[in-house]
Amino acid sequence: MRCLRRPPSPSRCWPSDAACNRRESRPDRRHGVAGLPDRACSGPCSALPPRNGARPSWGKPANWIVASIKWIMLSSGALTSTMLYAAIAPQAALRSTFGETLEGPLAEIVVRNWGALTAPRLRGVTMRLRPGMIAALAAAQLLGCQGAPRTGGDTAARPADTVLSQARIYTVDAARPWAEAVAIKDGAIVYVGDDAGAEAWAGPGTRRHRLVHNLVLPGLVDAHTHPGLVTGSSDIFLLPRTTDRRELIAAVARQARSHPDLPILVGGYWPVAAFDAGGPRKEDLDRVVPDRPVVLFDDSGHSQWVNSRTLRMMGVDRHTPDPVPGLSYFARKPDGEPTGWAKEMAIRPFLQKMGYGPRLTPDRTQEFLDYLVSKGVTTLYDAGNGLDADAVYSVMARLDREGRLPLRYEGTYHVILPDQVPGAIDELKRLRRTYGGARLRFNTIKIHFDGVSEIGTSSVLEPFASDPKSRGGTVISGDALRDFILRLHEERIDLHLHTVGDAAARTALDAVEKARALAGGALNTRVTLCHLELLADADVPRFKRLGVVADVTPHWNGGYFQGAEATLGRERYNRMYRVQPLLDSGATVTFSSDITDFIEWKDGRANPFFGMQIAHNRQEVAGGKSAPIRPPESERLRLEDLVKGYTLNGAYQLRLDRTLGSIEVGKTADLVVLDRNLFEVDRYAIHDVTPIAVLVEGRVVHGGLP
Repeated sequence: MRCLRRPPSPSRCWPSDAACNRRESRPDRRHGVAGLPDRACSGPCSALPPRNGARPSWGKPANWIVASIKWIMLSSGALTSTMLYAAIAPQAALRSTFGETLEGPLAEIVVRNWGALTAPRLRGVTMRLRPGMIAALAAAQLLGCQGAPRTGGDTAARPADTVLSQARIYTVDAARPWAEAVAIKDGAIVYVGDDAGAEAWAGPGTRRHRLVHNLVLPGLVDAHTHPGLVTGSSDIFLLPRTTDRRELIAAVARQARSHPDLPILVGGYWPVAAFDAGGPRKEDLDRVVPDRPVVLFDDSGHSQWVNSRTLRMMGVDRHTPDPVPGLSYFARKPDGEPTGWAKEMAIRPFLQKMGYGPRLTPDRTQEFLDYLVSKGVTTLYDAGNGLDADAVYSVMARLDREGRLPLRYEGTYHVILPDQVPGAIDELKRLRRTYGGARLRFNTIKIHFDGVSEIGTSSVLEPFASDPKSRGGTVISGDALRDFILRLHEERIDLHLHTVGDAAARTALDAVEKARALAGGALNTRVTLCHLELLADADVPRFKRLGVVADVTPHWNGGYFQGAEATLGRERYNRMYRVQPLLDSGATVTFSSDITDFIEWKDGRANPFFGMQIAHNRQEVAGGKSAPIRPPESERLRLEDLVKGYTLNGAYQLRLDRTLGSIEVGKTADLVVLDRNLFEVDRYAIHDVTPIAVLVEGRVVHGGLP
């Protein structure tokens, strides 16, 4: 346990965390209250404790403080039955109650004795202080620093439920990066330190596990993925992985002949690189399927190849306006007639009217979520489902109600078209009311701000090499984004922005900076820019300065999305996926899988360790050592940075960093036990690292502990 900051006294002072050299404190055996040190840290201290066995003065016993706080909370009506998000550990409820007003030893006492404060424990309850209670709690803390001696019971009366020992525990806690043991009680971490200290937490009923050859990490956070799109895509037909157009068209013909009863043929995923800058043509599909609609998604998921029948059913012709020119639009011939290539979200509203959407089932969805858990993911952010939020979240909510949702699931309202912006906050609140539950939470709006470089829809500072007249586009203007951020600031709702191009990133950062100026300082909204495939050097330091999170997708860093070379040109293409400057600048960087389809799942790209290997080597997994290194080689990322991005920083992005993301006393016991030491395996075997056990709130949800 880390040294606690205490008020100086004639008998003892308490060194700062920086001064403390991490000697362990033990559970207090005299008071039955966890977390009060009984020996000094060896850092600088002006008054060392007496060595004659006398105890320093602590004022009122810690149990008295606990009882007093409980009396204050009960008598003032602070215990209310508002649902707390996501079945989290006691410290989260503490923070929800006290916010930033409770610090120091009192905070430690309350966190580690939450059961005493809320017995019977009120999991799922938010507690909020009324104004007069802050003063009362402050008085309790001051009284606790007066002159009565400590008395009380024995912590052995409440031993830990589980103790993991003899392990290599990478805590992602800067004050204590490594430990040997961790103790868990009621789903929370009550001890982190050496094996000797953990013995004090073991009792007759404690489950003890010795992890001699295992590395333990905090639960992993996938900070941007799409479970609904993945599981909803598993019933579409798959095109061959080829750039040969004749093979692609022949596959469509075979699908049409073998399924004459299907009213619409939906398939994927054709490579953008199979076509020139003009893209695919409807006439090629008309020759093999003239009588029913065909919709084929490309390998980026950001454009569709359709036949003439589809366009007629949608009512799209040369006179139809594009939803968002430069971003979501229909490619056209010189006379304005659509070619059959629909970019970004142009086709989405029409597909919904045609009755097409993701076809999720609880069992299929749980299969994918269980896969994520098996790879160490205990929390994820669903980065959107287009216009199909209800279809997806109704299934997630059912899993949550039935106790089958194996991880924390952060949902979102997804803005893909400008007319969604005015009602976005109300829609997020509707999703929260309708589907929110124990592990399913909604506090983020995602805006599909620009497009992707492979099809020339990302917003870039310099024109595309494939189309010198185009720089892509954004779904709303920078000023509109600024105003929307201010609305989110008032509501304490977070924002996630799809920003692939360098101009999109700059526009978003400008909007944040202007919003901060108008708000008079830091925002209540946590803003995340995701993807960041291109980023101007001048904008790198702005992330830290503005408090903006940078989310990137490590498994793209090898050779993914090669179609962007044709649109960007080689020089810009070789500047993609530069993460190290952000890390060097001190920005908060998170990592994610961003998989959108069944194929990526089966290829292993949802596996965080797959992504770590690619980002660490800047080479595709399939090629091993012989795979080409994507330039620049200096962008090979450190494993320590990757782990932090997948844990503590991911938790920060989702406002869960006070309860998740690192292995610290008071945090929730979300842990991953690996079959080997991630930091010692061959760099080309990282993707094979496998969790033997995954714990959520101290309970094993995958595998088993030795």
